[in-house]
Amino acid sequence: MKPKKVMLIILSLSVIALFALACAQTTVQKGSTESPKPEGPKKTVKGKIDYAKNLRGYFVLGEEPGGEFFIMNENPKVLENLQKSGKTLMIEGRIVRGAEYLFIEKIDGQPYRGVKD
Repeated sequence: MKPKKVMLIILSLSVIALFALACAQTTVQKGSTESPKPEGPKKTVKGKIDYAKNLRGYFVLGEEPGGEFFIMNENPKVLENLQKSGKTLMIEGRIVRGAEYLFIEKIDGQPYRGVKD
């Protein structure tokens, strides 16, 4: 196999493993109507919203700072429209569970709320 293909496979498996680990650690109290509270340091990311079919979730593809941030509080209707627009956005939130999970509080200065499944 070509080195480029091997690296792509390793990267894909790493992302899947990280997402699976995060899902396994999530505990939701039955009957709770409260949305999760943001924890961790504040973070502002300039980037675009994208969707990963294999993970069935949205993420921020950061330009400043660079990197991928999984969105903890998804609102599919809002995120789908932003993803389709392809606009670069200023996204404010908090880092949750390590460096790659983002709890969004504002998008382009407007308050943002996720929805509960």
